[in-house]
Amino acid sequence: MRVMVLSHGHPDLGAGGAERAAYSLFQALKADPKVEKAVFVARAEHDAIGHSAFFGSFRSRLDEILAAPPPVDGLTFQSQNYDLLKQLIHELIRHARPDVVHIHHFIYWGLDIFELFKEAGVRVVFTFHEYAAICAHFGQMIKTNGRLCYAASPAECSGCFPSISAGKFFVRESILKLFFDNVDMFVSPSAFLKERYVAWGVPAERIEVIENIMDQDVLGRSRTLADRKPLRVESNRRLTISYFGQINPYKGVDVLLEACASLPKRVRKRIEVRIHGENKHFRDSEFGRKVDRLLEETRDVVRMMGAYRNQEVLSLMRGSDWIVIPSIWWENSPIVIQEARMAGRPMIYADIGGMSEKADTRVDLPFSAGSPGALADVIGYLVEGDMYVDSEILQAHVQARLNLDSENYSHHITLYLRETSKFTERRQLAG
Repeated sequence: MRVMVLSHGHPDLGAGGAERAAYSLFQALKADPKVEKAVFVARAEHDAIGHSAFFGSFRSRLDEILAAPPPVDGLTFQSQNYDLLKQLIHELIRHARPDVVHIHHFIYWGLDIFELFKEAGVRVVFTFHEYAAICAHFGQMIKTNGRLCYAASPAECSGCFPSISAGKFFVRESILKLFFDNVDMFVSPSAFLKERYVAWGVPAERIEVIENIMDQDVLGRSRTLADRKPLRVESNRRLTISYFGQINPYKGVDVLLEACASLPKRVRKRIEVRIHGENKHFRDSEFGRKVDRLLEETRDVVRMMGAYRNQEVLSLMRGSDWIVIPSIWWENSPIVIQEARMAGRPMIYADIGGMSEKADTRVDLPFSAGSPGALADVIGYLVEGDMYVDSEILQAHVQARLNLDSENYSHHITLYLRETSKFTERRQLAG
């Protein structure tokens, strides 16, 4: 079996969760002797490719290809140069000869890729990472007024974007569903995300719930962990709470900073909040200025740790007592949750979406999403309530996480084999 994994970016060029999930799957496929060939294709700018051609190998790795597809319409996600995209896809197919293409995002590529691979006889598997097909507001299902969106409709979407009529949103939805007909099977990393797409109109039997594969280096490091340190706040040391991820308006870093700013001095003296991540894309925005102001107000509590490499994440997490996930949108299946599990650390999490689904209430603590006051209450409880976490449960999560990742990979392989078998049977019947 030959598999192509196609992503909207390479994790070494942009460290988003979807890019990392796609590359981790490629790593696992490449290491599997039962897979004849695995190829990773990532969308990139010409600058990253290093020349004006539309293709280039990444760091001379022949099985990792950078590609520069033509621009995509921002509303319908259709390619603005179908003929060129068709040529690029056919070149990729000629080079890799995949039986299956597993697509981890159509953003930057265009919906047309589903049709082009399908017409070429390649089985198409697509993983949902957020709600881009349902929601035109960055796929976050957050209304433009900042409130959570519970269900989309052309009229409600037009309410968020008054310059776009409900009729245009109806056409957008119809186009997306038409192209989705070319997908043989969808993968959703959480049951919550699947429910949203089923409500939107994708048949439930066409969506498999399979969690994303973890980075193989991270998994290897996790196997060496055996610490069973109980988490109790002693009076002579600070409680360490750490955030890991991108710093953008949807990840809730500002909620965390506002919570810290509201804490009384007696609590602030007993905590240290570490923020691991970057803010380069929003530095000059209103959000960036808000974060800078809050950092100044909380400099006695908060430390900006900067960007981090994926290989370092478990060590960094294990230097903390708690991992905080304050996202304000319906997170699907944040990789940071899987990493916290492998690091053996409990979580403080916003109680919505995939975050709530994947939490363990025996060791993890929820708070109302988007509420700095609720998060401040949880932090105060940890400091002054003499909180104790059962380390046996945390250690069990480490081993369970390793076992589950192996199961998730097996589910992917089973899905590929099933879809290629269906295609072979149909072709034999037709012949």
